[in-house]
Amino acid sequence: MLNIIKNEIKIGLKEPLKILHITDSHLTFVGEENHGNETRWKCFESPDNRGSALKYYLEALKYAEDNNLLIVNTGDLIDFLSVGNFKFLDEYSYNLDCVYSAGNHDFCHCVGKATEDRPYKWEMMKRVAPHFKQNLYFDSKIAGGVNFVSLDNSYYLIEEAQTQMLKAEVSKGLPIVLCMHTPLYEKSLAEREMSINPCAYVVAAPEELLKTYPEHRRLQQTPDEATLRAVEYIKNEPTIKLLITGHTHYNYDVTLDSGLRQITTDGSYNGVVREITLY
Repeated sequence: MLNIIKNEIKIGLKEPLKILHITDSHLTFVGEENHGNETRWKCFESPDNRGSALKYYLEALKYAEDNNLLIVNTGDLIDFLSVGNFKFLDEYSYNLDCVYSAGNHDFCHCVGKATEDRPYKWEMMKRVAPHFKQNLYFDSKIAGGVNFVSLDNSYYLIEEAQTQMLKAEVSKGLPIVLCMHTPLYEKSLAEREMSINPCAYVVAAPEELLKTYPEHRRLQQTPDEATLRAVEYIKNEPTIKLLITGHTHYNYDVTLDSGLRQITTDGSYNGVVREITLY
C-alpha cells in the first residue's frame, strides 16, 4: 500500500492545484540483451530490500488518475537502459500527461560500468529519449496557472543553455515550480547525506565539503561556473516558488539560504509518493 505524504504549499494561486510527486521508481526489466544488470531487481523488487518498484509505480499512476492529480516525476523511473524497460515506458509512460525531469539512471546502460560524463549522457540519451514524450534536457508545462519547468541536472551540472531557457520561462510571469532530479546543496541536507555516505550527492556543494569526498566523487560532483551561476539565479529568482527533487531515496523538506523551499521525496520503489496542494 502506498505511503502518501501530503503537503499544502502557498505559492500565490487563485485556485488550488493538486499534484503527485513520484520519483526514483528504478524499474528493472532486463531485456533480451545481457546488460549485466540481472541482479539489480534485488535492490528494488525484492521484499528483503523493502522494494516492490513495479507494483508501487502502477499504484501511484492509478492514484493520480483516480484523484485527478498532475504527475510530477523527478527521474530514475528506470534503473538502466534495456529492451524490457523501454517496452514498459512505451506501454505505460509515453502517453502520460506529466512533468518529467530525467535522473542519472535514465541514462545508465549498466550500473557502475561507465564514467557518467557529458559525452556518455548524450550517447545514451539518443537511445532513451524516443521512449519519453517529454524533452529530457529542458521542458515546461503550464497547468492551473503554474509553470512546471523541468531541467536535467542529473550529473550535478546545469548548463548555460538551460539557464537561458529558464530565464525565458521566467519572462512568462507565471509562478514556477522547478523540477530537477538532484537537490541543490543545503547544509543540513548535506550533513544528513554524509552521515550515511562519503559524499553529499547534491548540486553545487561548497569547495570545503568537496575536499572531503573520495576523489572520483569529487570529480563527479564539482560544479563548474555555469552551474554555480545557475544555482544562484534559481535561488534568488522570485518567480521560482518551489523546488521539487528526488535522488536521495528519503524524504527531506528544507528551506535554502535564500528562502526558497526544496522538497525531496523518497523513492516510489519504497512505496512513498507525495501529494502536494499548491495554493
